[in-house]
Amino acid sequence: MKIYIIRHGEAAKSWEVDRDPELSLRGIEQAQNISDILAQEDLNDFQIISSPLRRAIETAEPISKKLNKEIEINESFIEIPSPGIEMSERPSWLREMFSRDVHQFEKPQAYWRDRIINVTHSFKSPTLIFSHFMVINVLVGYLQKSNKIVTFYPDNCSVTKMSLNQGMLSLEKIGSSQESVVN
Repeated sequence: MKIYIIRHGEAAKSWEVDRDPELSLRGIEQAQNISDILAQEDLNDFQIISSPLRRAIETAEPISKKLNKEIEINESFIEIPSPGIEMSERPSWLREMFSRDVHQFEKPQAYWRDRIINVTHSFKSPTLIFSHFMVINVLVGYLQKSNKIVTFYPDNCSVTKMSLNQGMLSLEKIGSSQESVVN
């Protein structure tokens, strides 16, 4: 059974400015492009799940319309929780999280990680998941047996492909990574 996790398109604002930004114009174009690519596959049996955040839902909408399927909102696939962290402090907090091992998570992040893994294991039908950078890293790191929270930098609208076979989740293909410019 196939499970694809797609990172949302480019957001109109960064997460230290807006907790739930919509897609930018570029993000809307990215969402349409990934919808066109996904539509080339046979997705008739797939369910569509999204994080409750607008940028993920808006990324899922074009393929939802093409397939004439509802988007199921699932809190399990929301971005990493940062309770008590001021918005202005979120970038430095997140950079610190990048260097941590999963064993160093506090309770909210440990519960979040476990929930992502458990819910993904519980799917009964092929699934498209529209989610976030850190959620994708949770699943990739888990499947690669890495203790690092960040194992790669998924690009906007990258598609990471997994499969679930007799209760065993496996990584089929890692999505495209963000390009970095070396100065």
